[in-house]
Amino acid sequence: MNEVYPCLQGEGANVGLPSVLVRFQICNLRCTWCDTPYTHTRASDPVDAADLSKGQKFKRMALEELVAEIQTHASLRHLILSGGEPTMHNLVPIMDALKDHTAEVETNGTRIPHKEHAGFAITDYARFQWNVSPKGNNAGEVWNRDALAFWGELSRSHPAVFFKFVVRQANAEADVGEAESCVAAFGVPRDRVMLMAEGTSVDSQVGQTWLHDICLARGFRYTPRLHVLLFGPRRGV
Repeated sequence: MNEVYPCLQGEGANVGLPSVLVRFQICNLRCTWCDTPYTHTRASDPVDAADLSKGQKFKRMALEELVAEIQTHASLRHLILSGGEPTMHNLVPIMDALKDHTAEVETNGTRIPHKEHAGFAITDYARFQWNVSPKGNNAGEVWNRDALAFWGELSRSHPAVFFKFVVRQANAEADVGEAESCVAAFGVPRDRVMLMAEGTSVDSQVGQTWLHDICLARGFRYTPRLHVLLFGPRRGV
């Protein structure tokens, strides 16, 4: 676990909603422009001074510890489960323990939770909002087409599944083209698609009329990186 802290964040209908962000360790991808490379430690890697010197800052937490930490933010009832890749973990026990909370999951769309976790049922998808952010050529990765086909299908039946694509200004034509290909290939409703400017500085998120114009022209949503606008690249605690 890297960070558990209060913030104003969220995607889709939840932008600006006061939330507790839980950032899980471990990711199955290595995106070229990743802004959280400190989450890349594998589960089997030792936690030692060498990790900390490389910028690692995480701790192993039992479910009970995690729930207790979340509950210290007593006024906040919305969770953002991010990473790393949060679907590498079974998220259902968190919701079972925090019955008065809602949650959204930031996922790269490479995994299908009910096929990987015995305690995750088909009906459990309805307990979360899903923000699916496929990583393809623009991140030096390859789509998991089987997984994206599943998420595309779910987006047509679940009212809280969104697809979010990171767009680099210098490569906007190629990046938006790749997003369009994904939307077409997997049947994602266009009103569930968000485009977000890549960047970790405040300047990278301010005055991005180029992306605003693309969203208007193509019928996509625009989403800022609200936590970057508020805090820049600063990490939580």
